[in-house]
Amino acid sequence: MKKETISMDAKLMFLWMRWISQLHNHNHLET
Repeated sequence: MKKETISMDAKLMFLWMRWISQLHNHNHLET
């Protein structure tokens, strides 16, 4: 159970970081 939660958190964190970086890249291109 604990392992599942950790892996899920890691997946969410990965998606979050990717989304953030994409936003940053988009902002740089826009400006």
